[in-house]
Amino acid sequence: MFRQSARAASAVVGTGTPSSCTESAFDAALTTAGNGGGTITFNCGAAAHTLQFTVAKFVNLGDVTIDGGGRIILAAGNNERHFFAGPVTFRLRNITLRQGDSLVNGGAIEASGGQVSLESVRLLDNRSAVAGGAIYCYDATLTIDGSQIDGNSAPTGGAIYNDGCAVTIRNSSFADNRATAAVNGRGGAVDNAQPGRITIRSSRFSTNNALDGGALYNAGGASADLAGVTLDENTGGYGGAIENSGVVTITDSLLDRNSVTGSGGGLWNVSGSALLERSTVSGNTAFEGGGISTYGTSLEMRQVNLVGNMATAPGGGGTNGGGLHHLGGVVFVTDATISGNVARNNGGGIYQVADDNLTLTNVTLADNAADVLGGGLYHYGRYAVLTNVTLANNSAGAAGAAIYEDSPQTPSSPGVVQLANSVVFGSAVNCDGGLFQSLGHNLSQGSCASLT
Repeated sequence: MFRQSARAASAVVGTGTPSSCTESAFDAALTTAGNGGGTITFNCGAAAHTLQFTVAKFVNLGDVTIDGGGRIILAAGNNERHFFAGPVTFRLRNITLRQGDSLVNGGAIEASGGQVSLESVRLLDNRSAVAGGAIYCYDATLTIDGSQIDGNSAPTGGAIYNDGCAVTIRNSSFADNRATAAVNGRGGAVDNAQPGRITIRSSRFSTNNALDGGALYNAGGASADLAGVTLDENTGGYGGAIENSGVVTITDSLLDRNSVTGSGGGLWNVSGSALLERSTVSGNTAFEGGGISTYGTSLEMRQVNLVGNMATAPGGGGTNGGGLHHLGGVVFVTDATISGNVARNNGGGIYQVADDNLTLTNVTLADNAADVLGGGLYHYGRYAVLTNVTLANNSAGAAGAAIYEDSPQTPSSPGVVQLANSVVFGSAVNCDGGLFQSLGHNLSQGSCASLT
């Protein structure tokens, strides 16, 4: 709940002409409104007007609302951001902030200790030399609704760097934002640092870029909750859409056509916990884990479509895990479809090399392909437990069209694929390699025929 001032002092910038809307007129209005918890509006004529700032404005005397009426552009530059917001309530509405150029944090806005809200705001082409190309938020509350945040850049947090804030984003778009650092360049759109909390609803993240987390980087100790979000055509080194080391929940969302040179075209879950529900991960590419790569504590997928992803090296070559690349942490997949994924080496649908278990329940693994081993599933680890799973029409260039079991048989790592109530068909050599165990009620053909 925003605080309401007992006395609201409104102020108007300008007297009806563009020439009357000057920086000094804005400064006077900010002093008036800031002292009275009021609203600043603009009277600069009927056409759109750009007001140039030469110095940053401090909003720390009292609550302020700035409403541009959809016609005002606040331009900064010359090593200055637009606003520093202290422990007050600061609202921006119907306005554009562009070309902020901060030598420190927050190219357009730095918020510390207060409540900041953006409604129908455009943040365009802002830059920070440290963190948060558009916004740096510290120990505050930040709400963004119906806004456009494009073309911003910083070494980390191309658009937003969240340093311990509660951030809510709704009905907004982020495009062409970049985290530029070659090392620790995190979050092309958002770097959600510890202990930040971010909630994103009904928004889109497109064509953002970073080394870690093309759109979103979620750090250890941070949490991210996404619902109804599209993350498409983001690029980077790891985690084309999202890199997660904290806790991330993704619901009713689409991760589509993202690409990286390293792990996790859609999602790289490294030392974190991730839950995907009623979501689609499609058309993503990576060196390993075209759709998802997980080294984390846990990965759970419910009612997820993991389709049309590819693990491939630049210029071609052999890599692993077209759909899912599992190197650590428990993985549970329920009521899912894993289809049409391709690996240029092993594990077209799933590549598992982990001491932690992989559990598939009510899953369809179909039409996946590996150039070498395990078209549907490549397994090298402890247990892969498949219940009510259909493996259909998968293919592999060398062996194991449906499943290739490649685990060492040791007491500490028995390495077994267990199947129950499952169906395997589509190739004469579906099951190949090591130890398979039937838990009963399977229908299979070819080299899996004994798994009844």
